[in-house]
Amino acid sequence: MHRRALRLVVSFLFITIFFSSVFSVTIEKVYVGIKYSFRNFRTNGDVIFIDPFSRNMAVYDISSKQILSYFNYIGNFVIAVYDLKNGYLVVDRTGPYLSKISLDGELLQSVKFERRIQGSLFDGKNVYVLLEGGALHIYDTNLKAVSKSTFSGSAAYIFLWKGKVLGTYLWNDSYDVEFLNEKPLKIGLTTPSILVNDLLVDTRGGQVYNLATGKLTKLASYISSAYFDGEVYYIASMSNSMIYILKNDEIIGGFKVPYTPTYVAKVGEQVAVLSAPYNKVMVTSNGKDITTLDTGDYPLEVFKINNSNNSFAVYCSDSGEVYYYYF
Repeated sequence: MHRRALRLVVSFLFITIFFSSVFSVTIEKVYVGIKYSFRNFRTNGDVIFIDPFSRNMAVYDISSKQILSYFNYIGNFVIAVYDLKNGYLVVDRTGPYLSKISLDGELLQSVKFERRIQGSLFDGKNVYVLLEGGALHIYDTNLKAVSKSTFSGSAAYIFLWKGKVLGTYLWNDSYDVEFLNEKPLKIGLTTPSILVNDLLVDTRGGQVYNLATGKLTKLASYISSAYFDGEVYYIASMSNSMIYILKNDEIIGGFKVPYTPTYVAKVGEQVAVLSAPYNKVMVTSNGKDITTLDTGDYPLEVFKINNSNNSFAVYCSDSGEVYYYYF
């Protein structure tokens, strides 16, 4: 498995726009050259972008707007990359393998699996690899085997919650939630596929389950995103274009946005909502005055800039751009 990494200092073309409505904003855009990175991974303040089709990867510094490293080949179909101080852990779904590479792209270790990888997670010490069929392998950062377990069925997702490994099942009539080495549970979730803090989100069913309290709260179908700011949850529903605000398992507020919401985050006092189909970002501080701004093609994720409370960046998957919004 050959990999090549280039250390780059890149000059970019910036386009700046001044917009004045409820407030003024300066917009800049940067072409990063990596498209379709449907999973982006934070690493030491940088962002790892992976194009699963071209099989390239870039490590991009959000604040300096520079590509720090570029890998021409990262794997067959990579679904996760985890950052280490001395390299990266690469999870290749169709390889299927888990590998460790150096900062220069040299292959250091690799583990081959008998079935395709369904999902993975990393807790800073160990990497958890879920295979199709329900087998779970745990390795340390040197790819030494720690343990092997098996879920009751073929879990679709795995999460870590309060140090416990949690598997979830989609469209399953028998059980939908299973903590590793515990009896699987039937809670009544259709597609539990997002975990944010304590809330397990049933995206298709339009409800959230609080793992800490055992409370199930009904919202609206086709939930696309959830965000926890340390006090309240912001939950976006595509079926009615609503952003719900939850606290202590109660809906305490909400607001409707003009375009279908696909991602929600909070930066400072501002709530930023993306609409991937319409290439928009909607920004509000009170849920009433909403400013709508253009993005690149298919905005996917919001990133903070140096912990700023009045600016953020948006990765646009189909155009391979990062848009910057300075308020």
